[in-house]
Amino acid sequence: MTIFLTTQYLEEADSLAHRVGIISQGRLVAEGTPAELKRSVGSDLVIATVATGSAQAAAQAVQGVDEVTRVEVSDDEVVMAVTHGARAVSPVAVALAEAGVDVEGLTLRTPTLDDVFLHITGGRLKEDAA
Repeated sequence: MTIFLTTQYLEEADSLAHRVGIISQGRLVAEGTPAELKRSVGSDLVIATVATGSAQAAAQAVQGVDEVTRVEVSDDEVVMAVTHGARAVSPVAVALAEAGVDVEGLTLRTPTLDDVFLHITGGRLKEDAA
C-alpha cells in the first residue's frame, strides 16, 4: 500500500515517511529515504553564527580547512559540511579566530531534511508569498 503525505514540515516527513520526494518550483528535484537524502548533504554540519556583516569573511576563512567540504552563507550564519564531525570544530574555530571573525556561536549537528531542501534548491523556505 502507498500513502502520499504532503507537508511543509520536513521533521514530520522524516519521522513518518519511508521515502521522501522534494519538489521545488513544481519539479521533483530529489527522492530517496530520509537517511539517503541527509547523507547527500554531508556527514555533519558546523554552523558558525557570526557578527552582522562578517559572514563572507568567515566563509573565506574556513575555505582552507581540510575537514570543510562545502560552505554556504545565509545572513549571519555560515553553514559548513564537514568530515570527521567533532574533529572539525577546532580547526574551524582556529581559522575564524586567525581571520579576526567575531564568532557568536559554533554548533555541530547532523543534517536534517531542511538542510537537504536548502542544499538542493539553493534557497530558503519561503515564509509568506504575500
